[in-house]
Amino acid sequence: MTEEYTLDRPTGFSCPECGGVMSSEHTGTLLQFRCHIGHVLTAETMLAAQFAAVETKLSACLAALNERAELCRQMSDAAAAQRQDASSYDAAREEALERATAIKRLLESDWLATGRDYAKHLRGWSART
Repeated sequence: MTEEYTLDRPTGFSCPECGGVMSSEHTGTLLQFRCHIGHVLTAETMLAAQFAAVETKLSACLAALNERAELCRQMSDAAAAQRQDASSYDAAREEALERATAIKRLLESDWLATGRDYAKHLRGWSART
C-alpha cells in the first residue's frame, strides 16, 4: 500500500442514490458523504435525502396496511357468505386500520425544519409537502 492510501471508515449510512455504504469526509469545514460507487452528498443534502426516504417508506407502509385491511374485508365477506367464522379477518382488518391511522398521523404531523425545508429548496428534489 502507498502512503497516500487511506482506508475509508463506513458511517453506517446508506447512499440514497444506490443504497451503498457511505463514508464521511471533511473538505475544510464541509462535511460530505461518499459511497463506494462515488455519489457525493453534503451533510445537508444527506439530511434531505433521509427525510424523503422516511416519508416514502412511511407512505409505502400506509398503502400496504390499507391494502391489508381491504383484503381482510374481502376475506371476511367471503367467509360470512359461506357461513364461516370471519372474526379473525375482522380483527386483522381492525388491526391494520389502527396501524394505518398511526402511520397517517406521522405523515401528517409537522416535522422539524431540518430535512423538509432543505429538501424543498434543493433543485430537482421532490419531497412531498
